Amino acid sequence: MEHGTSTCDPVIVPVSCPVPADGAPKLSGAGAIRLKPGSRAYCIFKQERITEEYFCNYEVNPDYEAKLEAAGLHITGRGPGGEARIVELAHDRFFVATLFQPQLTSAATGRPHPFILEYLATCGSGRMTGSS
Repeated sequence: MEHGTSTCDPVIVPVSCPVPADGAPKLSGAGAIRLKPGSRAYCIFKQERITEEYFCNYEVNPDYEAKLEAAGLHITGRGPGGEARIVELAHDRFFVATLFQPQLTSAATGRPHPFILEYLATCGSGRMTGSS
């Protein structure tokens, strides 16, 4: 999508948030995310709402959400308008993809982001420390 917009049925689309005056879509700054109870993200954070830092232009086309879910890619975090912000593969040892950038929170707080810590724990031990 970013470099070739000739498709009439894109899976990835410009962000649904308000577009800045210059016309370029961009989600920038901090944003709230609702986590799906029982998801890896929820187990890691142990709460239903988190706030994360963004700097992005594209997101999942909502028209494809049902197909992605049916194929096993679960949307486990949503923005204020219901937009997909976190996806997970439930049967993968650690597959969590985010629209936000965990390193921005790490840089701002001086502490590693919970996803980074959980990923390292999973790699080192073969288990999910945040899971029940």
